[in-house]
Amino acid sequence: MTLFQPCKGQTNNSVSQKTNFIDSIQNAQQLTELISKIDDRYKEFEVNDKLEFSDKKCQNLSDSLKVQSWKKVDFDNNGLTDIMVIGNWYDYSVICILDKGGKYEIKPITRRVFQDCTFPVVDNGKVKYYYWSDIEQGKWNEPRELKQITLVYKFGDFIEENQTPANHKIEKIEYSTTSCYGSCPVFRITINSDKSAIWKAEMYNEINNKEVKGSFNSVLKEDKYNDIVNLLNYIDFENLQDNYAVNWTDDQTSTLEITYDNGKVKSIRDYGLIGTFGLDRVYQLLFELRESQKWKK
Repeated sequence: MTLFQPCKGQTNNSVSQKTNFIDSIQNAQQLTELISKIDDRYKEFEVNDKLEFSDKKCQNLSDSLKVQSWKKVDFDNNGLTDIMVIGNWYDYSVICILDKGGKYEIKPITRRVFQDCTFPVVDNGKVKYYYWSDIEQGKWNEPRELKQITLVYKFGDFIEENQTPANHKIEKIEYSTTSCYGSCPVFRITINSDKSAIWKAEMYNEINNKEVKGSFNSVLKEDKYNDIVNLLNYIDFENLQDNYAVNWTDDQTSTLEITYDNGKVKSIRDYGLIGTFGLDRVYQLLFELRESQKWKK
């Protein structure tokens, strides 16, 4: 097993490796400068170079896993070295910088608050992600359980690995969002198997700096449609939970309803919109349709 430690861009895939700037990074200062240049929002990001934690339990877990501050791997298999980093960005944060050839993308691995004791261990380009279970409402004194999932980069983001994806015939996808304490977009999208789609924009749907409201029609681009359907089958939506919820308040709720296999229906209600890494990516793709499609009123 290759642990989360600095190295030259190692990879176990068949893509020919090219030298890039990430290969030359040798210290936390270089890494911090790169992160701040990629995205101004991350200018306050600090690499946790010594991996020191105030919580003894977190420190013991980090030490036992022999975790280190960053790891270089070609996660997206494009022949260019990427780098995963542990640090602080107003709170504990694990991010991955992907070199997309001419531009960089930052993908957050920690996507919830109160996740200050989560650690990635890289193994053959996959991420064994260790984390403590959430504290459930009304069960504040119960011990939290150490869990581990394996994340892989697929469909444009890190999602849970599934070695046996489903192959359902998806007939219709319906997705709706509610308001939150703020300006969360409220909308509904319906996608049929012939790729026809309806988007009902209710509130806070800002597209190209302009508020959009009303009902719109479109026919999805084939690649956009296939990405959503293939991702849903990869994450095996049929066997996901019916309800997910974060343990804080005033957030947004979404409902994903899928009709498949001659009329079966799977409905997933998600308060906080991060039930799983795979669902998070599904939601991202559905949100993006509002901007990537040509809609007619």
